Amino acid sequence: MAAHESSRFRKALRRAMTPLVTILVFGIAGATGLAGYAMIARQGGESDGQQAPLTPVGVMRVAPSDGYTITRRFTGQVEAATRADLGFEFGGRITELLVGEGDLVTEGSILARLDISALLPERAALEAELAALQADAELARLTLARNDSLTERGFRSVAAQDEARLRLVRLEAGMAALRARIAGVDVRLEKSVLRAPFAARIGQRLADPGQTVAGGQPVLVLFDAAPPKARVGLPAQIAARLRVGDRLQVDIGGTVQVAQLIQIRPDLDPGTRSRSVILGLPGEKAAVLGDTVALLVAQQVAEPGFWAPLGALREGARGSWSVMAVETTADGDRTLPAAVEVIHTDGARVYLRGLLPAGGRIVAEAPARVTPGQIILAQAE
Repeated sequence: MAAHESSRFRKALRRAMTPLVTILVFGIAGATGLAGYAMIARQGGESDGQQAPLTPVGVMRVAPSDGYTITRRFTGQVEAATRADLGFEFGGRITELLVGEGDLVTEGSILARLDISALLPERAALEAELAALQADAELARLTLARNDSLTERGFRSVAAQDEARLRLVRLEAGMAALRARIAGVDVRLEKSVLRAPFAARIGQRLADPGQTVAGGQPVLVLFDAAPPKARVGLPAQIAARLRVGDRLQVDIGGTVQVAQLIQIRPDLDPGTRSRSVILGLPGEKAAVLGDTVALLVAQQVAEPGFWAPLGALREGARGSWSVMAVETTADGDRTLPAAVEVIHTDGARVYLRGLLPAGGRIVAEAPARVTPGQIILAQAE
C-alpha cells in the first residue's frame, strides 16, 4: 500500500515540474537572443560612424581631335640595282669558269674563257696569205715602176702600164680583205673571254667547264654590288602624291629604315591596277635580293573623336561599346557609362566617337572594377 502511494506521488511531481522546466528553457533562450541583438545593434551603431574607403581608379582627361593618322603598308620586293645575264657572243666550248656563285668581282674581271684552239690556226693562215699578197704587191710596185720608165722612153705600151697599175690595186684590195678577216678573228678571240661589265656579285651559274654553249646563251647571272632597290606597287592616287627624291619609311626584316624614292613608273600594272615606284634602299643593313619589304605611308583621316587606351573600353550587348565616364558631384567623383563607337585602333589605343564633353574624364584602365554611380578616388594618369 505504501509503495502504491509513493508511485502516485512521483507521477504528480513530474506533472508539476514539466511546465516549470519548459518555462525555464524558453526564458534562457529569450535572454540569449536579446543579448545577441543588443550586441549586433551596438556594433552596427559603432560602424555607422565610419565611412568605407574609396576605390582608387586611374582617370584620364580626353582630348578631342579633328582626325587621326593611319599608317598603311604596301608590300614590295628587293631587287638588285642592275642585273645582267651574261653569255658569250659566239658559241663554243667553255674551257674555264673562274667564278662561283656568291663571289664578288670587280669591273673587267675575267669570268670565263672559250676554247680558241680553232681560231689560232685560222689567224695564222690568214697572216700567211697576207704575207704572200704583200710580196706580190711589192713585185707589182717594182713592175709598175719599170713599166713607167719604159713607157716614158717608148719601149712599153700604155696598156701594159695600166695592167701593172691595176694588178697592184687588186693586190692591195686583197690585203685589205685579209686584214679585215684577221681583225674578225681577233674580235672572236677577244669575245672568247667573258669579263664583268661592272662590279658585281655572282648570282646563278648556268654552265660548267667543258659544256658547249650557243652564242647569246646565258652562262652567269650577275647582280650589281651597289645597294639594292625595292619595287613597290601603290594605288594610283597615293603614288600621284609622291615626288622623286622623297624620303620614305620602309620595313626591312622588322627594322624600319629610311629609303629614297628614285623613280615612279608612268604606267599602271594591268593586273593589279597599281603604279610601281622604285626605292633606293640604305646600305647600312644589306637586304636579301628577292626578299619582301613594306613601304609605310601615313594617311590622314578627317574624323572627329578622341584617343583612349584599349583597356578603357567596356563591351556591351550586341557588339556595342562604352567607356566609364567620371563626373564631379557634391559627394565626389562619380562614374557613369557613356556609349562610344570604335573608329580605329593601332593596337594599344583606340580612336573613339562619343557624346563626351570637351575635356571630359574617363576611367583609363579596367572599368569593370567600378560600377555605374560609384563614388571613386580619381587618380590622374
